[in-house]
Amino acid sequence: MSKRILIFLTTLTAGLLHADSLTYTITPNAGQFLYEFTLTNSGATGGTLFDLFLSLPTDIGNIDTATIGTPVGWGDGNGGLLFFGPDASPSAAFIEWAADGSTLFDLGVGDSLSGFAFNSSVDVGTPILFALNGATDFATAQGIPEPGTGWLVFAPLALLGWRVWARSSRQTGCG
Repeated sequence: MSKRILIFLTTLTAGLLHADSLTYTITPNAGQFLYEFTLTNSGATGGTLFDLFLSLPTDIGNIDTATIGTPVGWGDGNGGLLFFGPDASPSAAFIEWAADGSTLFDLGVGDSLSGFAFNSSVDVGTPILFALNGATDFATAQGIPEPGTGWLVFAPLALLGWRVWARSSRQTGCG
């Protein structure tokens, strides 16, 4: 079972609200949870994206740091930087990916980039906080369940609606 989550990242700069999005899935993986992220640059931040910082509500010991996934040029053999460690408290961790300094791997306006990933021994929970391009303002991840999960909620409501409609049709002789 995986979850698809849409996260809106917002920062307040010079009175303008900027937003870009990051989607991720959580997939059980050999007794762990695989988190895979895709960053999308809508252009609302005012240009390219070159840095993604996330704050996780779990101890860094729960993250398999040896298998942190990095997009090309963002902390892999082609360049860029990858940082991780304990965050502000022992029960929080951070992972930060930065593109190499050449701007060759920066995420352009209208583009998406996947490959940001990590395995965790636990479901890290919420809130997961994000910041872009070295901002100090963080946004809280907002979850949207995967399409298949919606059926678990809406199918019973649709069935109930159909039963109410069928009962009223029989009572009024329209059916």
